[in-house]
Amino acid sequence: MPMNMTVRRITKDAVMLALLCLVGMFSVPLGANIKVSLQLLIVFLICLTADTFYDPMIITGLYLALGMVAPIYAGFSVGVTPTFGYVISFVVLSPAVYFLNKIPKIPAVVRMSIACVGGLIICYTIGTLFMMFYLSWDLGKTLLVSVVPYIPFDIAKIVVVILIMLILPPSVYKREEQH
Repeated sequence: MPMNMTVRRITKDAVMLALLCLVGMFSVPLGANIKVSLQLLIVFLICLTADTFYDPMIITGLYLALGMVAPIYAGFSVGVTPTFGYVISFVVLSPAVYFLNKIPKIPAVVRMSIACVGGLIICYTIGTLFMMFYLSWDLGKTLLVSVVPYIPFDIAKIVVVILIMLILPPSVYKREEQH
């Protein structure tokens, strides 16, 4: 990889990490124990604009590590909390979203939708299991608290990230031929 491409990639990754750290801290309380943040939207944006499959893993891995010592998680939280499984899931879902977004011969909007929904399923699975074991709750209670209230918001985040992707200039990511 030429030096200018390496510098561009590292710079983009640093900006994306900073964006995730900044946006990830803020959340909007919507009721009893329901706080909505834009972490997942930024994670999807990172995955969909990544130059390589390991860039989003590095960014989300650094985010996970930084959050162990700095209050950069939703609600300015730090360290291991009941929702820490969702942060762990960002590292796991990122290569899946990246590769699902590379499926050939599928229109871009459909491809990005499949990628983000696949990532959301991974996020919900890991986050729910972590919370279930961390709080010693049963699966039903955990799903009602940590998944069901967030489904509409997470679908809206997917729609927004796809709209962002459609208006971003190709220089931000490697746009494949639109179908």
